[in-house]
Amino acid sequence: MSTALPPLRHFELDDADPTLLAGRRVAILGYGNQGRAHALNLRDSGVEVVVGLREGSRRREQAARDGFVVKGLAEAATGAFIVMVLVPDEVHGEVYREQIEPVMSGDSHLAFAHGFSMAFGLVTPPPQQSTLLVAPKGQGDKLREAFLAGGGLPGLIGVQGPDPGESLKVALAYARACGALAGGGLLSSFREEAVTDLFGEQVVLCGGMVELITAAWETLVGRGYSPEGAYFECLHEVKIIADLIHQRGVDGMREGISTTAAYGGLKAAPRIITEETRRTMEGMLDEIESGDFARAFLAEQERGSPWLESMKQNERDHPMQKTGRRLRDFLRRCQLDGGTQDGSRRE
Repeated sequence: MSTALPPLRHFELDDADPTLLAGRRVAILGYGNQGRAHALNLRDSGVEVVVGLREGSRRREQAARDGFVVKGLAEAATGAFIVMVLVPDEVHGEVYREQIEPVMSGDSHLAFAHGFSMAFGLVTPPPQQSTLLVAPKGQGDKLREAFLAGGGLPGLIGVQGPDPGESLKVALAYARACGALAGGGLLSSFREEAVTDLFGEQVVLCGGMVELITAAWETLVGRGYSPEGAYFECLHEVKIIADLIHQRGVDGMREGISTTAAYGGLKAAPRIITEETRRTMEGMLDEIESGDFARAFLAEQERGSPWLESMKQNERDHPMQKTGRRLRDFLRRCQLDGGTQDGSRRE
C-alpha cells in the first residue's frame, strides 16, 4: 500500500467529511486548556466524547460539571475511534506506554495536538498504528472562543501510519469538529510542527520578545524615565503592533504607523538583531533539532522543575511586573468608572 500523501497542502472545511466521526467515540485524555476546548467543541459538533483523567485529577470535577462521562485514562481509551492525548508533553511517554498502548485496537487512531513527544521519541507507536496530528494554532480558550463565534483557528495537520490517505481523512474530520479547520488547515508533520513551535516560542514569543521588552523597560527606567511611561511604550503597545502585523503583515503594519515610527524602526532593527543574534538563533535551532532541548526540558521536569520555578519567581518579583500590575489595575478602574455596567458611556 502506498505511503505517499496527497499533494494537497491546504485544507478548508469542505475537504473534511464530518460523517467519518458519526457514531464513533473520541477519548480526550487530559482536561486542561486544550483538552476542555477540544471536548466541548467536539460535543457541540455532534461527536460522542469521553474524558480520560488520572485518579485524583483536580480536573475531574470540572469535566463532570461540564456534563462529560469521566473515566480513567486506559478505560477512556479502550474502544475509542480516536484517542487524543492532551496531557502535558512530559508525561506522554509514560501515559502512552502504561495506559494507551495496551488497549489500542487495530482500527483506532492515536492523536496529538503538538508534535513534541512524537518528534523527540517519547512516544514511538508501531508502524501499523495510525497516528494523527491536529494542532490548533492558539490556546484552548481562543479555540473555544472562535468556535462559539462560528469560526475556528488555523490548524496544522499531519499523519503517520500504514495508510496516510485514510488517516488524513480522519484527521481532517477531527480538525473540523474541534474548530481547527475553519481558520484554514495546512499539511505538516510531527517533526516540523514540534521544531517550528519550539523555535518560535523560544526565539520570539515567550523568550526573545519578553527579554527585549524587559531590557527596553530597564533602559528607560535606568535613565530616569517613569516606570509607567516605560511600561506603556515597551509593553502595553506591543498588542497594537502585533494586531497590525497579524491583520496586515509586516509591510502593512509599516503603512499603518507614523512615518517617524516606520523610519526609526527600520533604522534600529539591524542594530538590535545583529549577525551575532542570528548566529545565536542558529545555535538554538541546532539544540532543538538535535533533541538537546527536549532532553534538558525532560530532565528539569524529573527534578521537579527547580530552575523553572526559580526563574518564574524572579520574573514575578521584577519591578516591571509590579509596575504592570499597578498600571493594569488603574486602567481597569478607569474603564469601570467611565462606563455603566451595560457598557454604555456615562453622560
